[in-house]
Amino acid sequence: MDLIIVGDRSDRFSTEVLDLVQQAGYTADIFDVCDAARLFSIGMEDGQVFVTPDIPILLRIQPPSTIRSSFDDSFIYGECLSTLWAAATLNKSPVINRPTPHSIWGKTSYSSVLTAVRAGYPENDIEIFSSQILPPHTPQVNKQWYVQDLVTYNTTAYPNIPQGAGPYRGRWADIDPGYEIVVVLEDQAWRSTNVPLEHLALEQQSINLIRNLDLTFAAITWSISENLETATIARIDSFPLMEQIQFVWPVFAPALLEVLFP
Repeated sequence: MDLIIVGDRSDRFSTEVLDLVQQAGYTADIFDVCDAARLFSIGMEDGQVFVTPDIPILLRIQPPSTIRSSFDDSFIYGECLSTLWAAATLNKSPVINRPTPHSIWGKTSYSSVLTAVRAGYPENDIEIFSSQILPPHTPQVNKQWYVQDLVTYNTTAYPNIPQGAGPYRGRWADIDPGYEIVVVLEDQAWRSTNVPLEHLALEQQSINLIRNLDLTFAAITWSISENLETATIARIDSFPLMEQIQFVWPVFAPALLEVLFP
């Protein structure tokens, strides 16, 4: 096998990459965390650590739910995840996104504000986590308070309540925003639109942010002001959906093959 994709077959991005790789003449398959972990062996010889098989890996591992449904299932998943973490970290072949000794998800966080700060972006926004729905205290001009259920990830504009039983995350967002999505792969970046935003240097900004988060692949959604003069981070996705990638796929796909199979 030439490539292991760790993810879910219901994930369109994973299946599109699988098709891309196979059409290029390589062999690959999609595995969940535990099936992927069982493929690897980690050993040491003459003071050197080795991983078998040592082949490229594309990681699409979403953080586990904050709610534990089964102790046994959580324990087994944790053991598999730790094995895969070690294998992907020590593997000498290309890995997207390669884990670090500190995290398997880079420096990303459930908190959008904390993620932005870790990325080196000066974030002055307010973000609240709570077991109950908390309304905003002071209205903001041209802003809407949004509430997200952290189990279902459903999001609604307050006073509507998202489906789920909490806990919740609340944050301000523009009422009528314009967005630009920038896809980053190592030292390359592509904007999703042709809107004249060159003066904002979003591509280089996005590359710098992703490096600060110890990632090599992600999509950054920028909120663009109405006059196109300013941009603020709306979202950073280390596991972007195909819907976020599709507009740059013609240039992203060959670049991905070059990274996986140099």
